[in-house]
Amino acid sequence: MLGIPFLDDAITKWFRPTAFDDPVDRLNYFVTATLLAFFAVMVSAKQYVGAPIQCWMPMEFKGGWEQYAEDYCFIQNTFFIPFHEEIPTDTETREEAQIGYYQWVPIMLALQAIMFYLPNWIWKTLHQQSGIDMQTAVSDAQKLRSIGHSDRKRELAKLSDYIVDCLEFKQSYRSPFRFMCFNIGKGGGSFVAMLYLFVKFLYVCNIFGQFYLLNTFLGSDYHFWGFQTFLDLMSGREWLESGVFPRVTLCDFKVRRLANVHRYTVQCVLMINMFNEKIYLFLWFWFLFVMISTVINFFYCCFQLIPSGSRTNSCRRWLSDSKEDQPDHYNRTRIIGSFAQRGLKPDGVLLMRFIEGHAGAIVARELTSQLFSEYFNDVQTGISDHSTKTTSPGLDDGLREQLYPPGKMGLLEPDFGKQQMV
Repeated sequence: MLGIPFLDDAITKWFRPTAFDDPVDRLNYFVTATLLAFFAVMVSAKQYVGAPIQCWMPMEFKGGWEQYAEDYCFIQNTFFIPFHEEIPTDTETREEAQIGYYQWVPIMLALQAIMFYLPNWIWKTLHQQSGIDMQTAVSDAQKLRSIGHSDRKRELAKLSDYIVDCLEFKQSYRSPFRFMCFNIGKGGGSFVAMLYLFVKFLYVCNIFGQFYLLNTFLGSDYHFWGFQTFLDLMSGREWLESGVFPRVTLCDFKVRRLANVHRYTVQCVLMINMFNEKIYLFLWFWFLFVMISTVINFFYCCFQLIPSGSRTNSCRRWLSDSKEDQPDHYNRTRIIGSFAQRGLKPDGVLLMRFIEGHAGAIVARELTSQLFSEYFNDVQTGISDHSTKTTSPGLDDGLREQLYPPGKMGLLEPDFGKQQMV
């Protein structure tokens, strides 16, 4: 990309889209961060390579004096006074009218790009502590789409076994405590889901912080600056009256000559503000779009992952085409509920959502059916052991209580004996 060894690989590795995210995540950390980085480079090229400011100098200024005055005015700040107003004589009034943000535009844009990328860096760094390699699982699921039927079943079984080991289907732990609908502790299966929702919350906080930072940086007390500026442009009220990104400003500087200090006021043209106005007007409405999308997506993910009923409905949807012979709706409902809460758990449901988003709904349904078959076989083994009064390592006390509610101890056994898993 840049032709620089090691740097190209680092940038490609850091900023490429990951396989365990959703479109709104990519909208934040990839699309928006890339836009901000592009604008930062574009403004830097104009500001530090081109001529960002030109001033109208007195006649006695020649050669290096003109260059010195322009450099000084660009660095020291200029101030804006509308053309229909007189230039104030007192220094305090002139200092209050100073505008100094245009020098920092490239740095602020780069900082904003980093802020949009930071939640994704936290997500990629911390999710690995769960022991679930989501990158491998999603990548292998994507490969299933291009594999023939004969090899597809074998690869599907391998991926299913890998997910079973990661999610610890056959391990039984007692979680120390619960937070909302999540089990906290070893074997709770909620670490990745809680981390993902926390990262989603960081995206929401970031986009609101971006609006606050933008208004503070531009020195605007009006939070709907983008709408106001757009209405000003539509009504023909440009920078000459509004003072937003002014093109023509004034600059004060002093020159020492023969022990005397001479003060000059020159009129300057900030051509860079013509680009800054368009960039920030676009960014304001883009941030508004990102904010709406991110907030809606955050609440949607909370609704899909936090309530146990939503996770069960997701599993039921993925298993809607399964061919298990289960005439008893009560038995099927309870076993799917147990599969969602004690098999997949929140982390597994989140992983299946990533697989569905990247590998497609067909792969997600086939993989969920395969996982359900393995879980169902463990349950059948546990039921057989329970009927012979033995203890099964695959069926803990909590699961037995769920499948054997009071007053229905023998309800599952006749129907499960008829099950034929595909």
